[in-house]
Amino acid sequence: MTTWRKWLRRHVPASLKARMSVVVFLLVLGAVASLALATLAVAERGMRDVTGRQQYVSLSSAAVFIDEELDAKRNVLRAMADSLAAGGAHDGASLQRFLAAQTVLSKEFYSAGVVGIDGVVLASVSPFKPQAGLNVKGRPYFEQTLATRRSVISAPLNGSISGMPIVVVTQPVFDAQGGVRYVLAASVNLRQPDFLGRLGALKPGPGGYLYIMTSAGVIVEHPDKSRIMQHIEAHGPISIPTRRAMQGFEGWLTGTTSQGVDALFAYHRIASTDWILASVYPMSDAFAPLHAIRSKILLAAVLLAALAGLAGWRVVLRLLQPLARLRHQVHEIRRHRLGIDVLQIERRDEIGDLSRDFYSLVAEREIAEAQTRGSERRLKLLTDHVPVVIVYIDREHRYQFINATFEKWFGRSQRESLMQSIRDVLGEEAYQLREAYLRRAFAGEEVEYEFTIGGEGEAGPRAFQTSYVPDVGESGAVEGVYGLIHEITKTKAVHTALQSAAATDTLTGIANRRRFDEQLAQSMQRTRAARAPMALAYLDIDRFKAINDSLGHKAGDEVLKEFAARLVRSVRASDLVARLAGDEFVIILEGVNGAAEVRQVGAKIIDAIRQPFALASGPLPVTTSIGIAIFREGALTPAQLLDLADQALYAAKGQGRDGVALLEAAP
Repeated sequence: MTTWRKWLRRHVPASLKARMSVVVFLLVLGAVASLALATLAVAERGMRDVTGRQQYVSLSSAAVFIDEELDAKRNVLRAMADSLAAGGAHDGASLQRFLAAQTVLSKEFYSAGVVGIDGVVLASVSPFKPQAGLNVKGRPYFEQTLATRRSVISAPLNGSISGMPIVVVTQPVFDAQGGVRYVLAASVNLRQPDFLGRLGALKPGPGGYLYIMTSAGVIVEHPDKSRIMQHIEAHGPISIPTRRAMQGFEGWLTGTTSQGVDALFAYHRIASTDWILASVYPMSDAFAPLHAIRSKILLAAVLLAALAGLAGWRVVLRLLQPLARLRHQVHEIRRHRLGIDVLQIERRDEIGDLSRDFYSLVAEREIAEAQTRGSERRLKLLTDHVPVVIVYIDREHRYQFINATFEKWFGRSQRESLMQSIRDVLGEEAYQLREAYLRRAFAGEEVEYEFTIGGEGEAGPRAFQTSYVPDVGESGAVEGVYGLIHEITKTKAVHTALQSAAATDTLTGIANRRRFDEQLAQSMQRTRAARAPMALAYLDIDRFKAINDSLGHKAGDEVLKEFAARLVRSVRASDLVARLAGDEFVIILEGVNGAAEVRQVGAKIIDAIRQPFALASGPLPVTTSIGIAIFREGALTPAQLLDLADQALYAAKGQGRDGVALLEAAP
């Protein structure tokens, strides 16, 4: 679309007079050409129907002619059969003399012979030397003649002696009792010039042609004699009309030949053989007169449109003279060379109305500009001193307004950024972050999102919140988007600190019960999805009450903090260590390989805790008992898994404390 507009700007004159003349030219050209082409299209459709019907009627006549030709050949054999039955010739020599006496055979057939009912050829005449002992028993045309006791025309086949493509016409010879005594068989050479006589004279047009094929697609007759006896698909895929004809269709169709030529196709069945007579008539031949007329009509349309454009140009030139004068006056006023009093306000036509409206517009604009300049000065003073970035973005995602805070926060020049795209000002990565939100805003939705930019030195990352508010015009369309950007770095820091405090045990600094409950549910869900086992370890400090009673709560708190620290050091960074209450601790171990690995982790923790705790009162030996529940899959709830780990802990204590016990959750 952009390339087309550029071409129009380069080649179409800019003046209104020239454009109106071009429009008149194009309208006349389009109207005349459309009418002419529509008329020709209707004529072509009508001509196609008439031509198609003519082709089918001509083909029907040709099919009757072919039937008559084939019947004539049958009648020749029928007359010979009657003569042979009445003549009493029975030995090979007399049969040979009988055939030699039939002069009509050489005119109608390529070769002929007398065949006994056992299939042995008793006598024959042909251009080739007879083959001794030739037997045709088993051949379809011979067996069919004996079975039906009627004349048969064979399918196309290759002659066993001549090697030529032929069809065989048969006629049974009956004895006095009505039984078949001989079979007369005569062949027709399909490659002799137009074996059906005048068929070539019926071809449609200089580029059209007729051909004959069997219902199975084997070509019987064709202008290209090399294609005889070949399948119709031997030279590539066949056309759709031809395929329909092989399926039983008779009539005419339009389509495309295997060579890509648009043509009229007609098909008719030959009754005596069930062969298909077909004609192909190229459209270029059929509609050549119409195509010649079309170019002449289009040339006439161009000439008529050119004359109309020239006449329109002269009329437009005269009508637009007052408008040209007004244009010159407005041009001079804009450059402050003339005052607005020179306008043609005394005229009583459209030019006068335009002059008076322009006069009023200029006067009102001067007043409005003075008021606007004051408002803009106050607005700029206000927007440049608020601690919020304010921008206005047009539909091409360009900045049309930026306040001074934008330059202070993001280090982009306010003056250089105006009328520049977001991509050019902030870079591709920043634009990709904003693009989806901008599209939603231009769709009429108020949008809020947050983003972070890296700070330098001690400043660290800075967080911002952006609000996009659509500017909806009077037409209801979004004309632009207001953007308001607030810095929320301190607010985010406070929020993060509060979240951390809410999920952290105040004494030990590890996760608390709330964080543990959230993490356990998520871990079990991931375990089910990944089908990788996890483990939940439940621990407490052996005889912790005795430590509190003997050393006091302060020493007990020191033990709890050191205990938590040793647990964290004993497991992976991805494992969650949490304190439930008192001296009860839990560890979530995701992605473990099985019970052996879990036991190793438990043994590592046992060894880490056995090292004496350094307290103010001196070294203190401490031990722990660990119950571990292994979870793989199933509908177990977090509470049930925790209860299973608690049962394992009791089992560990029952074994004498300072040890590990494992239980595996049932699937």
